[in-house]
Amino acid sequence: MTTQLPVYTVSNNCQDCYKCIRQCPVKAIRIENSRAGIIEDLCISCGHCTVVCPAGAKRYRSDLQLVTTWIDAGEEVVLSVAPSLFAFINGTRQEILNHLWSLGFSHVSETAWGAEQTSIATEKWLTDYQGNVAISTACPSVVSLVEKYYPQFIPGLAPVASPMLMHGAMLKNTFGPDVKVVFAGPCIAKKLEASCAHGEIDATLTINELLQLPSIRPPDLNQSQGWYPGMADGKSRNYPLEGGMLRCIDFKKLAFHPVAFSGLQTCMKILDDLTSAPFPENVFLELLACEGGCYMGPGTPDTGSAIRRKRGIVRQNGEAALSVTGFDIPETLPDRAGLPTGNVTHCVYDESDIVSALESVGKHTPADELNCGGCGYDCCRELAIALLEGKAERTMCVSYMRRVAQDKASVLLEKMPYGVVMVDDKLRIVDANRNFAIMLGTETEEAFDARPGLESADLRKIAGFYKIFSSSINTGEERVEHDIRQGDQYFHVSVVTILKYKLVCGIMQNMKDERTRREMATDRVQEVITQNMKVVQQIAFLLGENAAYTETMLNSVIESHDAG
Repeated sequence: MTTQLPVYTVSNNCQDCYKCIRQCPVKAIRIENSRAGIIEDLCISCGHCTVVCPAGAKRYRSDLQLVTTWIDAGEEVVLSVAPSLFAFINGTRQEILNHLWSLGFSHVSETAWGAEQTSIATEKWLTDYQGNVAISTACPSVVSLVEKYYPQFIPGLAPVASPMLMHGAMLKNTFGPDVKVVFAGPCIAKKLEASCAHGEIDATLTINELLQLPSIRPPDLNQSQGWYPGMADGKSRNYPLEGGMLRCIDFKKLAFHPVAFSGLQTCMKILDDLTSAPFPENVFLELLACEGGCYMGPGTPDTGSAIRRKRGIVRQNGEAALSVTGFDIPETLPDRAGLPTGNVTHCVYDESDIVSALESVGKHTPADELNCGGCGYDCCRELAIALLEGKAERTMCVSYMRRVAQDKASVLLEKMPYGVVMVDDKLRIVDANRNFAIMLGTETEEAFDARPGLESADLRKIAGFYKIFSSSINTGEERVEHDIRQGDQYFHVSVVTILKYKLVCGIMQNMKDERTRREMATDRVQEVITQNMKVVQQIAFLLGENAAYTETMLNSVIESHDAG
């Protein structure tokens, strides 16, 4: 199996929305050329970015094809099914098992069998552990979080394999080392954990992948049923729930107070708190990366609320056992998987460097730091540090890019020799240039000086020809032309639709201006040429005559006009 991260990016799909940055608790995302890529050394493989990405650019590695190949080749394939599955498949436990067998698996067994051994091994370790803070190791994302970002707590990580690895070792011991063991559960990080272990698990499927299997390989209702052994202990089937592991350990005889938390943000705040000051009592932390528990993992369907999922698991846990047949527990059980480690360190930048980075995105004073989160970071200073670390680009700042766009638009408007005004569907001015104000008279020009761009001014109060704009907005026409009179001035107004029924742009030309008159005359003669050519072409088509003479004569009119 590959040891690369299970999460990857399809760069061409990335739409630079920064949702993945916003979701990632450790900000393991680098933006390059407006594309979000994963920084492997920082990633903890929680996989939540794959859920929030609206364009499907963040994906996880699939073992589905590998599993179907084994089944089709006649390999003995055993399915280790996590308790979370029962939150997404309806029916009695026997009906669910019959369905799983029909997919081609030789045997189906509950991962909760491994959870029993994880609980036993953790309880034994806690008996002798002398530290102040002990942490469960059932969740590989939490293990990775501690090993990369909180190395001071590494001694407190239980040196115990997760239920998946425990169960894999038990199945290999039962059915032989050559059997293919496939784990199916809600977690994407399990893909990395399996690839970093010692061969206990040969492939991993998310629940989403398992539910896709019938469409790839049609169920065989005659598939022999090889469930072995039966249902695991009911307590162990609570592992996907927050606090589920704590129910399986007898803390009455241990020197640790058990507490359970879920959600990476919550877990990080707890570890930060324990880092800042010693805790007054010994605690065992059951930490899960997914809010509420594993049943809310990123490898699950997006249907069903937390309450329906949780109740689905609890209902199944209450069913009577199908069999009391137990496992032949191997003498040597696996240790915790060796996930990619490395203490993540961040450079400490001088305040002057941070200030320079802030200024590069237009943040010159604290008042400029909006902390809007549009870039994916919680505050502007975090973005500035990301810029210094080479993880971010200036274009990620929404307010900065808006100012850049506005500045460009303002420069273009002011450089144009015509009057330009943009109006919304309420006939409020969105923006205008000085030439527009000058054309409407001294009073409007003074208003422009007081409020550049005349933003939010009511066009009806300053221009008698406002109905041209109102009509364009109501009809949604792409372009209309009008000659209008304002006092003793004559204008040609072109109204262009920018956003249908919502926003139009008017371009005004003073028809008393010599250059404008010449341009207008040229444009209109050219329009005459075009219209006449259409007519002549139609006549020529009917009568076989040539239209060149008419075109030559009209062109000579333009040339003589331009020369004059």
